[in-house]
Amino acid sequence: MTNSKLWIAPIGLALVACGDMLTETPKSFPTTDNFYKTPADIRSATLAAYQPLNTGDLYNWWLWLTTDLASDQVRMNPDEPNFGTYHPEFLLWDATNSSVTAEWNGFYNIIFRANLVLGRAPNVPFPDETERVRLLAEAKFLRGYSYFMLAKLYDDVPLLVTEQDHANLTVARAPVAQVEAQAVKDLTEAEADLPATWPLSNLGRATKGAAEMSLADLYLWRSSFRKSGEWQQAADWAKKVIDSGDWGLNNDYLSTFLPANHGNKEMIFLLPSSGINGRSSMNIGCLILPRVLGFGTGGGCEVIGQPTLWHYNSYLAGDYRKAVTYRTSGCSTDPHIGCVDSMYPNVYKYRPTNGGVGGPPDTDFPLYRYAEAILIYAETQNELGNTAVAVQYLNMIRARARKGTGAESRPEPHDYGTAGEPMDQLAVRNAIYQERDWELAHEGKRWFDLVRRDGLEPGYWASTIQQHDPKPPPWPSPFGLEYKMRWPVPLTELNVDRALTQNSGY
Repeated sequence: MTNSKLWIAPIGLALVACGDMLTETPKSFPTTDNFYKTPADIRSATLAAYQPLNTGDLYNWWLWLTTDLASDQVRMNPDEPNFGTYHPEFLLWDATNSSVTAEWNGFYNIIFRANLVLGRAPNVPFPDETERVRLLAEAKFLRGYSYFMLAKLYDDVPLLVTEQDHANLTVARAPVAQVEAQAVKDLTEAEADLPATWPLSNLGRATKGAAEMSLADLYLWRSSFRKSGEWQQAADWAKKVIDSGDWGLNNDYLSTFLPANHGNKEMIFLLPSSGINGRSSMNIGCLILPRVLGFGTGGGCEVIGQPTLWHYNSYLAGDYRKAVTYRTSGCSTDPHIGCVDSMYPNVYKYRPTNGGVGGPPDTDFPLYRYAEAILIYAETQNELGNTAVAVQYLNMIRARARKGTGAESRPEPHDYGTAGEPMDQLAVRNAIYQERDWELAHEGKRWFDLVRRDGLEPGYWASTIQQHDPKPPPWPSPFGLEYKMRWPVPLTELNVDRALTQNSGY
């Protein structure tokens, strides 16, 4: 079956969809009954639960691409001819489009794999009990993170917490509060047992910091979009990351993203580069390499999105991040193409060593960075009425943005709040959201910021998109499309599970 809740083949082994057509199952045929028997099986199953994060359903393609294009930060590149790819730019999706339904499958894939680990690992003898505890914590983290993301995208979703739940053909959507409560439970329990750090050989696996960031993000989302007022909980989890001593800001913003610095202190939770040739390689590395430089010939790369004019021109003078995040010229490693002096601005902070030609990009993609912990703490302090503290933490990010590298020769504009800028709560909120736009550009954050701020300031989502990224006729205005802040339940799911209901507007 294609329904994501029903896929119960063992992970990491050959999958067969038509086993019921066989009159005899070969003795060597893998099933869940003869797998998950050893610590090695559980290790493999745990690692497999991470894998969907870096697939086309999620950050390798649709989740990152859709949220960026639908935001006011990115527009489709004029050279992109495929409407089926760039339609999120115009919010033109429905319950049949992979752009907003693939994510459902991707996160439920993770949930199923995590549930297998959580259900089977307790019955497997481990020579080292601490390893079992850690693997269970990783599975809880992945399940909790997935339910949090599903709630951010779809609100109410089916809550499946055992392997057996996935075989139920009629599962109604659980209230979003219940889904988020499960995410809090999973993430909190995971945080207690996850390691503080991993060696570089385990790059991308969950840590205490990853769980703490997810919890800070969850409470930030609830406090703003759902108006729950849990600012202190968000502040506490962000401060735990800040005070841990395990993470920190790099002196140079660009160094955070360079392949030479895999596993640097700023990357709290990341998707490591795949190291796989062809279009199956990390697409975020590919989606920013312009066709005009011939990148499509070596690794299937193509620029689909570019910064909006508003975002590109919004950086303050002297902000180092603009200079290293974008480029308007470049040279191909293909001598037949050479250099191009003028092209649309394309993202350049994810810089593969080989330029994206002749092999896979080797850049990692951040899901949570230390800089975001600082920005979350600043935002929570502002919403709690501690504006001076908020500005103090905001200026930590601003200071690096102004300095970048070569601080001794780079002018230092004033910090926020020291030259007459207004210091009321709304003004500081504006400054924090704008700083998030610059600091976390093209990291899949801006869409969620637009949506969640609409909870604090109704109408913000549509009016901001209309102001910053207006669409020419015949494309629709975002006004009247506010229901698209919540994504549709996939039609394929509705057809299989008749207990499901659709989100309003679809």
